[in-house]
Amino acid sequence: MVPDPAPVIEVAGRFPSAEKARAVADALNRWFRWIVDGSVPPIPPVFEPFGVDSGAWAWTLDEDVDWTLGPHARAAGPDVRIALQTQDTHAHLAGLLRSLGAGAVKMARDADETEG
Repeated sequence: MVPDPAPVIEVAGRFPSAEKARAVADALNRWFRWIVDGSVPPIPPVFEPFGVDSGAWAWTLDEDVDWTLGPHARAAGPDVRIALQTQDTHAHLAGLLRSLGAGAVKMARDADETEG
């Protein structure tokens, strides 16, 4: 039996500018906090400034994510880097980053780095 791959520990996306990356990181951190605080409705409109319906991302800890300690997003120039530990949620986060305007999205596993 093949063991599960190492968990993803970072999802990163490149944005057109450092300013947009900072705004996206801020929105993601507000969204992460909302999830960790219990996903109490209504979901804050954190993604609307980027043309994304926040309601489509109304996740809960018990059903939609496989992490218990909330991720953290930070901007580094035009890149947004999300630190987390996940086996499954990373694919959805990569899609969210693309929806928010990221070009290239990369995922780093505990042992190596792959592009998605």
